[in-house]
Amino acid sequence: MTKIVVIGSGISFLGGSILGIGGMISSSLDRPAVNENAAQSQNAQLQAEEKGFATVLQREPNNQTALKGLVSSRMRRGDILGTKAALERLVKLNPTNTQYKELLDAINKQVAESKNVGTLKPTGSQQSAPTPK
Repeated sequence: MTKIVVIGSGISFLGGSILGIGGMISSSLDRPAVNENAAQSQNAQLQAEEKGFATVLQREPNNQTALKGLVSSRMRRGDILGTKAALERLVKLNPTNTQYKELLDAINKQVAESKNVGTLKPTGSQQSAPTPK
């Protein structure tokens, strides 16, 4: 009788372990979809931010806060040419700000390099660049 209980307990333990492992595997297979959804959500949020800054700039073309926000959201989205255009406006409004000039120089360098390769894509350093102050 005790052998039957021990064998039954062992089978239950194995069954539970297999189900647990199976759940972990299926959970890890679902993660790319979750990450993809998060990326899409973040991109949609950045586009909404960008639209808001653009709306402010239509009313107030020299609003530096909106320009800084536009530069930041475009950089995070990987829009190099859009970032460059907004940053050029900031440099024009603040010709003595070296941070804006250095950032614009880095973007111009990236644009020039991408013309040699034929693509524009965000780099790790571009994504982690500080927001202009």
